[in-house]
Amino acid sequence: MGSEPTVPVVAPVPFGWWPSPLTAASVAAGRISRSGLHPDDGRFVWCESRPAEGGRQVVVADRDGDPPVERSPAGVSVRTRVHEYGGGAALSAAGRLWFVDLGDQRLYRVDGPDRAPVPLTPASGAPPVRRWADASPTRSGRWLVCVEERLDPDRTSHRLVAVATDGSLRTEVVVAGGGFVAAPRVSPDGRLLAWVGWDHPAMPWDASTLWVADLDDGPAPGVRGARRVAGGADNSVGQPRWMSDGGLLYVDDRTGWWLPYRLEPDRVDAPGPGTPALVELEAEFHAPDWALGQATVAEAADGSVVTRMHRDGRDHLVRLVPPGDRPARPWTVERIDQPCVSLAGVAVAGDRLAVLGSTPDAASVVLELGDGGRGPVRELSTPTPTAGGGTASTSPVVPGEPFVAATPSGPVPGLVYLPDRRTTVGPPGDRPPLVVFCHGGPTGATDPGWNPVVQFLVSRGLAVAAVDYRGSSGYGRAYRRALEGRWGVADVEDCTAYARALADTGRVDGRRMAVRGTSAGGLTALGALVDSDCFLGAVAWYGVTDLESLATDTHDFESRYLDGLVGPFPAARDEYRRRSPLHRAADLQGAVLLLQGADDPVVPLAQARRMAETLAGRGIRCELQVFEGESHGFRRAATVEACLRSELGFYRSLFGGAPTAADVAPGRP
Repeated sequence: MGSEPTVPVVAPVPFGWWPSPLTAASVAAGRISRSGLHPDDGRFVWCESRPAEGGRQVVVADRDGDPPVERSPAGVSVRTRVHEYGGGAALSAAGRLWFVDLGDQRLYRVDGPDRAPVPLTPASGAPPVRRWADASPTRSGRWLVCVEERLDPDRTSHRLVAVATDGSLRTEVVVAGGGFVAAPRVSPDGRLLAWVGWDHPAMPWDASTLWVADLDDGPAPGVRGARRVAGGADNSVGQPRWMSDGGLLYVDDRTGWWLPYRLEPDRVDAPGPGTPALVELEAEFHAPDWALGQATVAEAADGSVVTRMHRDGRDHLVRLVPPGDRPARPWTVERIDQPCVSLAGVAVAGDRLAVLGSTPDAASVVLELGDGGRGPVRELSTPTPTAGGGTASTSPVVPGEPFVAATPSGPVPGLVYLPDRRTTVGPPGDRPPLVVFCHGGPTGATDPGWNPVVQFLVSRGLAVAAVDYRGSSGYGRAYRRALEGRWGVADVEDCTAYARALADTGRVDGRRMAVRGTSAGGLTALGALVDSDCFLGAVAWYGVTDLESLATDTHDFESRYLDGLVGPFPAARDEYRRRSPLHRAADLQGAVLLLQGADDPVVPLAQARRMAETLAGRGIRCELQVFEGESHGFRRAATVEACLRSELGFYRSLFGGAPTAADVAPGRP
């Protein structure tokens, strides 16, 4: 929608036109994501993206205060496409790196700096296509137990497979015959294998099972005597982790909250009923397993457990201390002071402790917490540049304020970001327009950490509300399941009611409101234009528009997701159509901006094209922008920059208030 005009600080400046150091280009270039934090030989290793290099993802390692060094081969992007959302694409142990190359999806081994990568898995030419992720080495080191996704022309299957580490390209099936498998973890003595499994139509956060089996680590690897140790119907488990004494740690939501549990070493082989949670809290120690390799639980050298705990709308880092000689008692919970409000990784390397998370003024950083969490904090990752060559901490930051809206369905939590009038003078007596953010998933949640897109808008004078509608995670199983059978209804009701409740407080202009969403949040945003007259327009980044197409055309991981969110297909076909913005275009009120990747396997481009054509045919303003080479979730800096420019221009066209000639200094555009 063209370049952004430069607006000098001349009072009053219309909302949406305030001068800001956060340009679209700087936000896009600084939109670095990090994941997969884990220890190796006293150091910390993680993956991070390179937006300026087309979204290439690399593996880096910390150097004890010096800038991190790149561990993966030059020019290679490390990312697996298992489940399309990936995760678990790299593992470093004893100085050796295993990784998945995005280009060919093969698993490789790198023995050290400047050493050529050695392929470990066969090349996939003609079907079946094989993908790999979430590796765990056996004690002997001769095998990696991995998740294998196999794509045949007529079906997709998942197995646990042992991959030889010697470069012989030998693979042996270890666990097969069920549905999905994840998190294979070998015990410290090499004798046991633990893993998580689930079956369609459940998602892993609905119903999953923790298994343990005896592992043969010899020339012919395999398992025997598989037994279920936790989980089942209406019960979600995750993050199995062996402790140094042979006990098995995991999270389980049997109480309605994802809490940590531990099987004692003498009960792993023959688990009994009634294993108590380590703590009894209304808090979440886990998050939905959209990606493989979630690791927010770590054992410290003293036998305590350092873990993420979500409560009161944010993440906390806590230490769980065992009860000593009274094992029947709950473990003690100790808060660890640290700056992150959202945490995506926790790792211990010897006596060192590190976290991966976001603070109120920095997104996706790796921090070391000195003295095991009792000492000073230092950043291990390279500070991310954002504005004018500065970093997030030098850019303007408007904190999110918790706001709970009272709605007919009950309280709906969220965060509100209001423009800071101390930095720029807005129109006298006027209130800022509002943009409502609908998170993806829909089994997801609002991230309370620094969000450059939020700050990009708020620093220009637009208010933002990020809503945790029914179905959001972080508030227990009952709230997470409150969207069952009601996706496209309850979420739309909550986001609309939240916006109106906020307008009723007088802090935003209820006549100038818009809504935006990513992926599943796009369905919510567009649905809000169908079911209400609350918003002037909606923006959808790779958003869902047609539930029927989503049920029939999407990838295997989510192919039965809608059974629980809407109803079984095709029996509930009429309901799918009633909740799809595409089929209710005649009722849509407001303008639409669609931002779509050409290569999206989750929400195919055809959905966005049909939506744009349908709206255009009904005379409704709709702009579709398609980005070649982009998939589900934009990774390239140029794409993100173009999207931010378009989105800002879209809001300005809705809300009006463009500066007049009197507002602009002579000689300035």
